[in-house]
Amino acid sequence: STAFAQNTWSNNVAQIVYDNCSNCHNPNGIAPFSLLTYSDVKPNVFSIQASIESGSMPPWIADTKYQSYAHERVLTTDEKVAILDWIKNGSPEGDASKTPPPPVYGTKGFITQKPDLELKMPVYASKATANGDDYVCFSVPTALTQDKKIRGFEVIPGNHAIVHHALVYIDETGNYPTDTNAGVCTGPTKGLIGGYVPGSPPTVFPTNGSDFNLGFSMKAGSNVVLAMHYPEGSFGEVDSTIIRFWFYDDDITIRELSTNPLIENWQFLLPANKETNVNAQRNIGNNDYSILSVFPHMHLLGSRIGSYAITNTNDTIPFVNIPHWDFESQEFLFFKKIKKLPKNSTIYGYGTYDNTTKNLHNPNNPPVTVRPGLNTTDEMFLIYFHYLPYVTGDEDRDIEALTTLGVKSLNPVHISVYPNPAQNKVVFNTGDIVFKTIQFRVYDVLGNVVFETTDASSKQID
Repeated sequence: STAFAQNTWSNNVAQIVYDNCSNCHNPNGIAPFSLLTYSDVKPNVFSIQASIESGSMPPWIADTKYQSYAHERVLTTDEKVAILDWIKNGSPEGDASKTPPPPVYGTKGFITQKPDLELKMPVYASKATANGDDYVCFSVPTALTQDKKIRGFEVIPGNHAIVHHALVYIDETGNYPTDTNAGVCTGPTKGLIGGYVPGSPPTVFPTNGSDFNLGFSMKAGSNVVLAMHYPEGSFGEVDSTIIRFWFYDDDITIRELSTNPLIENWQFLLPANKETNVNAQRNIGNNDYSILSVFPHMHLLGSRIGSYAITNTNDTIPFVNIPHWDFESQEFLFFKKIKKLPKNSTIYGYGTYDNTTKNLHNPNNPPVTVRPGLNTTDEMFLIYFHYLPYVTGDEDRDIEALTTLGVKSLNPVHISVYPNPAQNKVVFNTGDIVFKTIQFRVYDVLGNVVFETTDASSKQID
């Protein structure tokens, strides 16, 4: 068809790449090359083709048929076909003047909005040996003289190559010490608000700007504790990781979140040359809870992991199913909508570990018996959750629409448009999201801009 023949970078492919790839593939991102311009993309089209056909890119490992998540980095079938057919037809640029503007990324992280607080840990040289990882904690004073309420945060590694992960804690006492001596510090026993792993997006908590605001309190005089993990072989490499915070206005009332590994097992054994299943469960007791996110964690021997809940009426609530675990692609997965977990429900976790030579990620050849522990060559079975006491109506909240904070490519706002197609009048419905400024750009079926305006005040634009 005519539309198919006109499938070009400028009128179709560019926007798909911007929305799904550029958060990592930009000049300041963690990917090895940028994909913001046609000249960036053209030399890499066959690598892009191979990655899409194999399913390795965009990086996403959770089964979206099992559960739906906010900001899924998953190409639709139509998007895959558009890119692959474009490449097979010579990857033409098209009319460069019609290429949509690429997203703008700052030199620090994904969030372009200026942070309310930025902290930097001291310069540190990893002490990880050839056979052991380095776990250290940095307690950084906030110097806050009044209480604040956290709306979102972003961890920016000073050395992407060696930061395996970072856990972020708020120490209200300000007394938790910096510990860089023994290499086994994994952070305080309370105060966890989230974390960072390579490729993970910033953490932004849901808010509608009025009566629904979730987050964490940061008391005056608090310290932020960064529990850092540097993997074996990084000895002598230097890092100085940054964490940036965004706060609610002081007069905003928030509902406090909790973050904990509600599912964990430290008593398993993984014999050499075998696959082993590991399980755990927890009853939540006599209170209803709202569950916002799930974060499964394993190491190199993991092959699959998942979690679900069974209510006291035998209903199943699916949380996550990862059929092919990837140690390099793990993160807190926020649900599209909050999950209500009724009182006396039981949360279950399941996992499989492949300690055989078939596992290409097995750090031992030949395989050896492996136990739970802190090193990457040990194993873990943990499933974290963000949660809070349930309030009527929580399950109707659209987390994807309520977690925007200047992260355009990571946090698209889904707007309903009707009628579609339209001729004389079209309605854009943003739901319960209120914007100070909205820019509209309307295209015809051939990709031509037929209407464009920015209006900061009116409810209706003629």
